[in-house]
Amino acid sequence: MSENNKYILVGIDGSAISNALVDYAIWLAKSNGLTIKLIHTIEHSHHTENPHHEGNLTPNIRRELLKELSEEERVESKALIAQGKELINAAKEKVLAAGIDNVVAKLRHGTLPEAIEDLKAETQLIMLGSKGISHQDEELGLGFHLEESIRATETPVFIAQKDFSDPKKVLFAYNGSPTAKRALAMITQDTIYKEPLEIHIVSVNNDSKLAQQLVTEAQAAFTDSSNTIITKTLSGDTIEQLTQYQKENQIDITAMGAFSHGKVHGFFFGSFTTKMIQQSDTNFLLIR
Repeated sequence: MSENNKYILVGIDGSAISNALVDYAIWLAKSNGLTIKLIHTIEHSHHTENPHHEGNLTPNIRRELLKELSEEERVESKALIAQGKELINAAKEKVLAAGIDNVVAKLRHGTLPEAIEDLKAETQLIMLGSKGISHQDEELGLGFHLEESIRATETPVFIAQKDFSDPKKVLFAYNGSPTAKRALAMITQDTIYKEPLEIHIVSVNNDSKLAQQLVTEAQAAFTDSSNTIITKTLSGDTIEQLTQYQKENQIDITAMGAFSHGKVHGFFFGSFTTKMIQQSDTNFLLIR
């Protein structure tokens, strides 16, 4: 599939952030002209409300119970599909009402990470909410499948964390790592958003000379850019310094490389990426 035929993949789950997520997708699509593909995944995890002790069942009773379970699952599946159609169609109508005709809405069975894995060759950008419907009332909760979904693809992932407002300021956290260099290349190529923004290039490093070298390196990549570029070097704890900078400068989106360490490192020590999302109020653009 050619680059021009790729689309923005937007995961809709009915959570409070889903509505804002669609607004951000509209904002991006109006700039880059990509088709918006809305998906809602239906996970089947049926548990009967009538516990049985199979060891005590006769063959006839066991057959009747299997028929009962099958009917319960059928009813549950029908309800989930109806609910999913309602969610996805409402999101599609919102996109159409915004004047964007390039929109597709699909229901899929299975998990969100599975869908992302299956569709990654067709996708230029993935958009997700930071908190799914089961975590939306938790202050520091993240969506159950969020980290797994991000790890399932090398496609850039936009994570919405707050109500929509027209984004103006982007913080680009640059540390010179391979993922940061890849993020820099994507941002400077304007493949995601093509309109001018105010981009803050920030490097946090206790070696002030190295920090300056890093922001200078990143700034040089924006030579032909129409964006307004602001650079800043900071020292101290990286998460603390970046989150403070976000607040002081009213940053709308934080862009950075994601999950540079492997899954084992993240399991034992906690992912820097996950901690940044949890402790920040901004939206995120993550590039692996």
